[in-house]
Parts: sequence; C-alpha cells; structure tokens
Amino acid sequence: MKDFFLSTDNLFICYLKKSYLEMKEKTEKTFFSKLDLPNENKHVHLSLLAILRSVSRENTNIDPDEVNNVISCVIDNNQITIDVKTISPFKCVIGSAGQLQEDSQTAVIAIYGCWLPDRRLREYRYIMDQLFYYVYHQLDKLVTNDYILVYFHGATPKHRTPDFKILRKYYQMLNFRLRKNLRAVYVVHPTRWLRTLIAFSRPFFSNKFYHKVNYLFTIAELERQFPHNHIELPVVIEQTDWLYSQKYDRQNASIKRSIEQSRSRSASGIGNESVA
Repeated sequence: MKDFFLSTDNLFICYLKKSYLEMKEKTEKTFFSKLDLPNENKHVHLSLLAILRSVSRENTNIDPDEVNNVISCVIDNNQITIDVKTISPFKCVIGSAGQLQEDSQTAVIAIYGCWLPDRRLREYRYIMDQLFYYVYHQLDKLVTNDYILVYFHGATPKHRTPDFKILRKYYQMLNFRLRKNLRAVYVVHPTRWLRTLIAFSRPFFSNKFYHKVNYLFTIAELERQFPHNHIELPVVIEQTDWLYSQKYDRQNASIKRSIEQSRSRSASGIGNESVA
C-alpha cells in the first residue's frame, strides 16, 4: 500500500512537471473560456501571471550537502541524517523567492501545501519528519537575517494537510533564531477550515507568532504585497486562483455596491432635510 501511494505521488508530480510547458500557452484560453471573464479581467490576470510565473524547473538540483542520497545536518543540537530518497517526490514543497527589494536582508520563502505527502501513507510520520528536517535544513541555509514565509494552501486536499499536533511539534523544534527572525507569514488561498484551525490554535502559540499571520485570498493580493518578487506558481495553484478570484471579485463588487447605495441614501436623506 505504501508503494502504491508513493508511486501515485510520483506520477502526480511527474504529470504536473511534464504538462507544465504544454499547458503554459493554452491554460489561459481554456480556463478563461470556462470562467467567461470579461476581456478587461482577462488582460489583468494575464499580466499578473506574466509577472509571477517563473520558468518550469525540474527538481534535478542536488544539494551540495547530499552524499549517497543522504544529507547530514544539525537540528536542535542533534546530528540528523535526512533520507533524501524518501522525500524526493516532495522536495518542491519549499522554494526561495529572493529578498525584499526595500530590504535586501529579508528573505522570502515559499511553502507549497500541494506538494505535501498523503496522510494515508503507512509511513507518513517518518516521511513528514524527514521532510521537516529537509525544510529546516533549507531554511537554515537560506535565512541569514529576517525572513517571510508565504504558504500556498490552494489546491491542497485535506488528506495532504498536516494535523495540528504535527505542526505544533515542528514549530517547537525550530531554533530561537528561526522563530525570532520570522517577520511575517502570508497564507494564500486560506479555506474557512484552515482559518478556524489557526484561530483555535492561538493558545498553543505565542501571541507574537499569531499576529504575524496574514491572509491573502488571491494571487493579485500577493502580487500587490510582493511586486518585485518572482514566486513560482504550480499550475494547480494558478487554476485554483481563478476560482478564488471569481469568488472574491464578486464579493468585493457586492460590498462596493452596498457602500455606494448607503452613501447615496445618506446623501439623498440630507438633501431632503435641507429642502424641508
């Protein structure tokens, strides 16, 4: 059963990587035709994707610390051996988006929930531990001063979302430097379930950490927040964003109409009183 799920994950990842270039030119036409967006909205979304989408990359880069499918590192004063072969299908879970333009010392790190392992795997805990060590190792190399985490929750099914106990355990394992230097956490495409989970977990984390969490419901909001950082977007996240954009564009339009109607009624009421 374990081999079945691992092979499924491998097939899923290979499919996305192989189909990215093929879908790159036709994704917009296909998806926009289904959504039936106005032409001006199409132009905005296409411009945004041109800024944010980076070139598709194969995960063939070998970590300089990797020897015989093993990475040795020190975590919490303990010597840790990372089983690279086991986590190879999930290494794309973390990526670097450079530094903030206004502060070249602050790194921007992206975490992709869609690349997390399936909780139904028999050795899920072992895989998650190894993946956490790998992410920790990458953070330790990428972060020299302050840093910002951008977590993409879109396109992440529940069976790939870690439970609260695991997240709390990993947070407590972070060293003081990584916890202190975390400037902010941006959650992109948060579901109602995830926001509820974060709200209920507040007593188990420091107030400082809780106040660092920010929600971004669309990629457009992300682009406004980080206009000069090229954050790689997997196809599944791009496609999820169309749905979020449609939903929140309608909500924002409805709110604007309500505000305008309220102002109009107030203005007409004041005008009637002055006439009287």
